[in-house]
Amino acid sequence: MGMRKTGLLLALGLLSACSGPGATSLTVKLVDGLGEPLQPQAAAWRVGNGPWSPLPTGQSSWVLPLPAGSGTTFAVGFQCPSTGPLSYVSLEAKRNEVGNTLLLRCPLDWNSPTGAVSGSTNPAVNGAVFSARGQTALNGGAFSGLTAPVGAGREVAALGSLGGTTYFGRSGPVTLPSSPNLTLSPTLTLTAATPTGFLSRAKVYLDTGVRVDLAFWGGGSQTVPRPAPSALAASELLEIYAEDAPGLAILRLANPNPLAAPGSTVSLPVPPLSLSVGESHTPTALPTFTFFTGLGSVGFSAGLNPLGYALFLAEPGVRYWRHFVGAGAASSPYTFNLEQAPGFSGVVPIAGNSVQLCASAFASDQSLASFLASRPLPLESCTCYTLFLDRHHPGRLEVAKFGFPSTW
Repeated sequence: MGMRKTGLLLALGLLSACSGPGATSLTVKLVDGLGEPLQPQAAAWRVGNGPWSPLPTGQSSWVLPLPAGSGTTFAVGFQCPSTGPLSYVSLEAKRNEVGNTLLLRCPLDWNSPTGAVSGSTNPAVNGAVFSARGQTALNGGAFSGLTAPVGAGREVAALGSLGGTTYFGRSGPVTLPSSPNLTLSPTLTLTAATPTGFLSRAKVYLDTGVRVDLAFWGGGSQTVPRPAPSALAASELLEIYAEDAPGLAILRLANPNPLAAPGSTVSLPVPPLSLSVGESHTPTALPTFTFFTGLGSVGFSAGLNPLGYALFLAEPGVRYWRHFVGAGAASSPYTFNLEQAPGFSGVVPIAGNSVQLCASAFASDQSLASFLASRPLPLESCTCYTLFLDRHHPGRLEVAKFGFPSTW
């Protein structure tokens, strides 16, 4: 009877993918770093510690029959469509930790091809020009060889200086590749304050996925060029970032937020964070992780909500596994047997090979559901640690880091 019930639930889930999501369903989407759809090579899901069930692979969206607000634990896993190294992403959480839509991002794959873009700016500044997939130098108002996704609705932005004045400009949505000419305007400024000695930076994220680097510094107080509020949409973000070895903090502010107003001082303190994680494994299974530091003991700032852990296992150049476990589903020790899902045996490294393991713990003033429903940012803020919650979503995020090499 139990097997028949599970099969019926899966059938209902697949039917609902045709009829549209309802109040008792969860829509899961597999996307690239721009939020564009991807079709996996393998896909599976499970409820609780039950058996894995395959999901169809000729699509990029699935509707799972999981009632909203329930405390049911569920998991999904995907083998990304990468033609290079094997790439896997997975997530386990309580149903009440996520909303009605969940986006999982493949880190190595992109839906759209890229092309090389050339163009110019007025005035003819020196600096850098940015797309959703790259950046290149801007010399005397000219640039060439900018890697950018091709097609309609793409964008190019520039930041540069001339005669002691810093300028910003953007093409607006255009069809690339083309040769855009960007009209630039002087920027305003704000002050960013981060802990002394921390790797610090400021960026702007445009709605088209373009990331514009504003400033880099070694901590302390820094004057940052800030595009005029009229040059950005209300949903576009200003980011302040500060990192040291144990952890990092990210503050993303929507353009209209008074904290991001020209002339303001944006402070980003980072508490002393600490994370310790152990692992054990057999040659044929993913690791068992021991979280020696619980989410409540990491040292996150008061008022932030612990969101969960991210795990990373890499056999460099061969295979990569990225996993997130929500706070409600995390345990210590923690085991996730994705290798037992149909089509996922390749997730386990080859015995005797060198591997890299990373773990990170997250807390935020925003909910896990709000992050996971938002489209990804194209570039991971801190490689191997922040992929899952690097989203186009305002809020404060703190991340404790722990990484170690090993031999499988």
